[in-house]
Amino acid sequence: MIFKNPKKEYHGKIEDYPLENYPDYEPGKAPKTEVLQEISYLDELERIWGKNWGSQGIGKLREVALIRPTEYEVNPLWERNREFYLLRRERVELDKLRRAFDDYAELLDKEGVEVHWMETPEKMGAYGPMRKLFMGSFCLVVRGGAIISRQGHASFVRGLEPNFLKFFAKINCPVLLTVHGKGICEVGVFVPIAEDAIMGFKSCACNEEGLSQVVPVLQRAGYKEIPIANCATIYEDYKAGGDFHIDMIFGAVDLRVALIYPGFLDYQIFKWLKDRNFKLIEVDPEEHLKYAPANLLILEPGKVIMAAGAKETIKKVRKAGIEVIEFDTSGLQVGTNGIRCVTLSLRRDVGPKLQD
Repeated sequence: MIFKNPKKEYHGKIEDYPLENYPDYEPGKAPKTEVLQEISYLDELERIWGKNWGSQGIGKLREVALIRPTEYEVNPLWERNREFYLLRRERVELDKLRRAFDDYAELLDKEGVEVHWMETPEKMGAYGPMRKLFMGSFCLVVRGGAIISRQGHASFVRGLEPNFLKFFAKINCPVLLTVHGKGICEVGVFVPIAEDAIMGFKSCACNEEGLSQVVPVLQRAGYKEIPIANCATIYEDYKAGGDFHIDMIFGAVDLRVALIYPGFLDYQIFKWLKDRNFKLIEVDPEEHLKYAPANLLILEPGKVIMAAGAKETIKKVRKAGIEVIEFDTSGLQVGTNGIRCVTLSLRRDVGPKLQD
């Protein structure tokens, strides 16, 4: 084509536009529709939506979304039943939470990552007030656009979808799927391993019907390997431990190098990783409960942001040759979350494939 992207490259009058830039154009004839059949959606993504959206693998991170905490996060309602609202730590301090987000955004900016601030105007969900509105990780952005979750780990997060839909419309990022029917799939906690591999999971936060909807979208985006872990559970309280999100116990830090908490990682996934020659770094048990160090943000292969309190785990990661930027997460961790839980990755450079 004459113009790789006419929105950016053509500056003339509409009436002077060269017809030869249409791929199905032939002088004096109707459109050659067979030509259009061979053009991929991903080939047109930037032409239509302005950017090659997708945080597919572990390539260099370029753009994320964060959500600023408001007074809503310290409403007395959440204290009426701390176990139900998944508050296993001390009462939320709003000033501390806000400072933590400002510091985190500053760190990302310093690392060359553009931060978009998302708003959450919808606070009343399907069954009542929604908690955890500052969490950004409920959606997954793959090559081509976003997948919007349907939540399963608590009723007080049922209804977040309109907030994400409005945000994606604002930044001009297409939505490929909203999980529906009786499907449950909190796709934002899937962990990209490489450009062509991503770790999924089954738990209260992701069922078979949800996976049946999401997996075909992942495959069309270019994922060839999609191992599915079986997560542990939380019953009446946290005393026995348990996690319903895979990114709390598994985090990729480089190509075929990953951080794991083996106490909650099923054997078949462990075997899958070993069969592909992964170097596995074990999270310190005490630090898992305090800091969730596997819930990290990978900036690029071999460079990550981790919870500063996890000193022993960080030593192991650095010993493996990984650059670690330590960040004080004490202000961010107000329940069952870590760094990755508050971060919605939007765009990355194309990174290495699993067999590279």
